[in-house]
Amino acid sequence: MDIQSRVVNFYKSNQFIQKYVKGYNGDTNEVLLEYNGYKKIISIDQLEAIKSEQELLSLFGVAQEPVTSETNSVNASVINPVPEAQTKLVDNVDVKKETLNDIKILTELKNKEGLDNLLKKFAVNQSTGLIDINTAISIITRNTMNEVEKAINNKYDFNSDFNLYDIQGNYVGTPTTGLATEDEQIAKSFNNIKIYLEAAKMYPEQVNYNEEQIKNFMQTYISKVKEELHGVPVEQPKEPTNVETPNQIPTPTNNVQNVPNTASAGFADIFVLTVIVLVYAIIIINLILKLK
Repeated sequence: MDIQSRVVNFYKSNQFIQKYVKGYNGDTNEVLLEYNGYKKIISIDQLEAIKSEQELLSLFGVAQEPVTSETNSVNASVINPVPEAQTKLVDNVDVKKETLNDIKILTELKNKEGLDNLLKKFAVNQSTGLIDINTAISIITRNTMNEVEKAINNKYDFNSDFNLYDIQGNYVGTPTTGLATEDEQIAKSFNNIKIYLEAAKMYPEQVNYNEEQIKNFMQTYISKVKEELHGVPVEQPKEPTNVETPNQIPTPTNNVQNVPNTASAGFADIFVLTVIVLVYAIIIINLILKLK
């Protein structure tokens, strides 16, 4: 069994561990644990050796005092800082800064509570106060377009390490030169967006992309990036045949540079990408089904 499957299986089989597991580094096969702001990185073998919550807390220097005869109860746990506790998942990446890899791992672990905690930082519908996965998708799409266009224009590589992007898709690493072609760069960058398309499966009441729609999403994305790079409109792919589409809404001029933290601006970016047809079609179908 591969390392990632072992992490997922242990997570599912041991409920006590779930609130402490915060991430998994596929490059080093290490698991990130957190308790009261303190972080600890361990191997899968060390993780699987933990048999109880108290054993886990002992890794952080938490000790429980003995039961007293007078109260017959356990005193509150006391946290002792662990000097040797690691503070980085990979070089130059602060674990206190959430990354796309955190979104990926929480999705793989089906940890919706953890995912909600990250998404509420930038993808909340201000009208309802609820997590809006469509806003998250539009923001990651716009920011990924910005990053890949910047990489191509400045002749450096679009980095594939999800740890080097914040949860909104902004690159936080150091640019490096690369030899990949423009087409390869653009196709590679779409993997960042796919992380959120996978996360959307945990919000089926809002949207649910099938494989055909993801394929069309990618083709639309590639076309829009090329159009922005070269200033020449590229023929758009056909809309999926299995989804009824609402009336087409005029596409506004594309002068967006930074995405404001609002739901309305998020949807505006989907208009820019012409992906709004897919999003709204699915939402309308879901509403019709609920009304029935």
